[in-house]
Parts: sequence; C-alpha cells; structure tokens
Amino acid sequence: MSRIFLSFLVWVSFSQAMGKEADPKTVYWLFFDFPLAVRLKEKPPGYLIEMHRLIIEKMPEYTHQVVEVPFLRIMEQMKKHQGVCSTMLLKNSEREKFIEFGTPIIKGYPAGLLALKNNEKLKKFMVKPRLLDLDALLKDKTMNVGIVSQRFYGDKINKSIGKHHGAGITERKGLNVDHELRTLLTLGRLDVYIGYPFEVEHNPNLVFYFVKDGLELLEPRISCEKTAFGKGIVRKTEELRSKYKLDAAFENIYSRYYPKAEQQEYLKLTQ
Repeated sequence: MSRIFLSFLVWVSFSQAMGKEADPKTVYWLFFDFPLAVRLKEKPPGYLIEMHRLIIEKMPEYTHQVVEVPFLRIMEQMKKHQGVCSTMLLKNSEREKFIEFGTPIIKGYPAGLLALKNNEKLKKFMVKPRLLDLDALLKDKTMNVGIVSQRFYGDKINKSIGKHHGAGITERKGLNVDHELRTLLTLGRLDVYIGYPFEVEHNPNLVFYFVKDGLELLEPRISCEKTAFGKGIVRKTEELRSKYKLDAAFENIYSRYYPKAEQQEYLKLTQ
C-alpha cells in the first residue's frame, strides 16, 4: 500500500495522461484543505485525514493515493470515472445523481457564521446570544457575507443563500478558499463568513454564531464515483467499519479536535 500526496498541478497532468481507463486496484482519495479537518502539510493532519488512515490501513489490497484539489475539482472528478473517492462530502439530492455515498462517519456540528468580535452590526440579527437570524441578515444589502462556491452547509443555510443570493455576497472558489475568506473577514472587508465552529479555535479576534433553524448536524460520508468500482469501495468501507468498530474511533477523533466550548454552546441552544 502506498500513500502518495500529489499537488493539484501534478494531478491535472496525471489525470490527462491516465486517459479514460482507471486502475481497478488504485483509489484516488480527493481532499481540499479545510481547517482542523484536513491539513495535509501540517501536524496533526486533521480529523478527516486521521479517519481516512484508519480505513485504508484495513484495505492493503488497494494502492491509495491522496490528492489535494480545490473543492469544485472533487465534484468534477467524481463525474469522470477515474477511480476517485473522498471522505469529505455531505450528501444531498443533487450529488446523489453522480456520487455513491456510504453511511455517515460522524455527526458533525452545524455550520454557521464567523465574525469579528464586537461587530455592532450583528446585534439587530441576534435571536439570542450566539444565535443569528441568517435570513434577516442576508436581506440587509449593507451586510457583506462570504461563502465558498457550491459548498453544502446544510439544508437551512443553503436554502437561505439561494433565496437571498445577490448583492452583498462574496463567493470564492479554488485552493485555500477558507483561508482567503477568513483573511477578508479579519481585514474588515466581510461582516460574516459562513464556516464552522472550529475555525475560531486559537483566533481570539473571531466569534462563531449558530444559525436560527439551522442546527441540524452535518454528516460527512465516505463517497465515491457512481460506478461499479466506486460502489464496491463504499461497500468495502462499510464492511470494515462494522467489522472493526471504526465508527467509535471516528467519534473519538472528532471529539478530540472539536473545541469543547463550541460543543457546550451547541448543547445550550438545542436543549
């Protein structure tokens, strides 16, 4: 078994050379850089990388290659049938058309809004401490909101974005897009950025707000291209998770990464 990390440019040239035929014994695991979840060039590597390694260690019959690409590139490659999978994707009806999903590997905490501390403009949208009305905020054209292009943040948030999409929204795509949006936030060019609670960890200038009616848990799944190969990999990982009780290990990994203060805040809002 090999674990090879390829840059985006290497992946582009490699996929062009590979052509249409995928190697039935090679799985290309696609990841994008994501705070605390995926940090391929850092230690610790992120909770989704740790979970991924637990799985592939049980699959020595395959060659496993890890490729870092922008988020939208994952969507594109899933349609090309070249032996690709990921552990990062959330399931929705549109993605189910071309992606085979397994069962959730964790019950992840909800997405929400990141903002600079003491942003007085947010007071009129506050339902209660740490809970904002996203629909009201998006209707206000004076508010500048950052989002990642085509990312699924959960049903409520995505519906709100679709309903109010227009002036005041800054949309970004590409590598390191989360870092770019957080930078715009800290520079004061955004009022809020739609992201995740663990992105405020070790950043004393930022605060995370949950979204009114948007407290559903987000559940990443092992997912592969919708081909016989992809379905076989998903089925195999489901069997391994059951056989080795990996889901309990996944939850322990996630709990270790996720800020305790944000876990407690979520419990307050849902009790």
